[in-house]
Amino acid sequence: MTEITTKSKIEIINTIKLLLYKENPGVFEKLNFDDDEIFLEPLLFAYFNSKSYNLYLREAVEEVLQGYFLKKDTIKKKHSFNRNNIAYIPQVGYFKKGKNHPYESILIEDNFELVKEIHPTQERCFVESYLGHIVNQNPIHNSVWKEHYRELFKAINIIKKNLPNFYAELTFANKKIYLHDNSKILNFTSVETLGMLYFYVIKKNNLIYFIEELIHQGSHNYLYYVLHHKTDYFKIDVENLVMRDFTKQQWDYRTIYGAFHGLFTVTQRVNCFDKLLTQNVFSGREKHELLGRLTDQFSRFRTGLELLDFDKIYTEKGIAFYTGLDSKCNSILKKHSKLTDEFDLSNRDIDFKYEDFCKLNPYEKFLKKDENNYYQF
Repeated sequence: MTEITTKSKIEIINTIKLLLYKENPGVFEKLNFDDDEIFLEPLLFAYFNSKSYNLYLREAVEEVLQGYFLKKDTIKKKHSFNRNNIAYIPQVGYFKKGKNHPYESILIEDNFELVKEIHPTQERCFVESYLGHIVNQNPIHNSVWKEHYRELFKAINIIKKNLPNFYAELTFANKKIYLHDNSKILNFTSVETLGMLYFYVIKKNNLIYFIEELIHQGSHNYLYYVLHHKTDYFKIDVENLVMRDFTKQQWDYRTIYGAFHGLFTVTQRVNCFDKLLTQNVFSGREKHELLGRLTDQFSRFRTGLELLDFDKIYTEKGIAFYTGLDSKCNSILKKHSKLTDEFDLSNRDIDFKYEDFCKLNPYEKFLKKDENNYYQF
């Protein structure tokens, strides 16, 4: 897998370099051409994917990159102000309209930047949706980085310490995280802003929530690299073909590609949750929540992909990848199968919410059993 993702990353970097050269060849005189990290800047992906909408002038790409310039100059911000009149300039900081000095600095810990305000090229990625239907294409959302950044970085450090293999994948494919306050905007990533993670946060005590979403959304970005050459894995146009047309499950609005992403991210969560439980990383309420989130994965596994005609959908390599994920996820879930009789998740809507889980699964009941080592795996 590492060889595949490394090759994909090199190809993606070269594509960005070519697009940048066609867009603004003079900018290469100002950059270190050999610093590949420059060309993995998520706002470059956002900029070039916005081109098809004719949203931004070519001067905007230079504003995105000026923080990477070898020779520093006066910061240009004309095309970088978002709807809050804040300009986010990567590697430099955040500027209010009419001000020449940043009012907020760049916040980086370890391998991750916490984005305090989004760039206008990212705004069109934000939608409110429910069961596959967009209900609001222009939602309001506000940054909540100040309230939650310490807990987010704590979650990252727990992953780094206890899940080193996954942490390597997380850092390979992800660079920046944005936290906001609109729970109707489901957590997401997008290949159009590759390297960014977008999470809503509405409550306190979000450590386990952050761990799950770093695994979940971070794995989407990693899979973009794995499946960069989709024809190596699929015989048909899985990005545009809908599951219900192949499985006859009328509720299933997902594309085949989206469903495959679902299997990968469920398997990643199940595998990581199992490791955290086996190592006894958490206790008390954090363990209670983690067990609830693991139980939630049972209903997210084998939701339709198993009904497909494999020979029509997958190449030989694709079948091997699918069956490997399916087998691994199934094996780990079997290990924890007693959880489905222990916990009631009947009030879960789309996302798992711990406060709802506790209404049907009292913490005190769990604690008594846990004190007797019932939840040891």
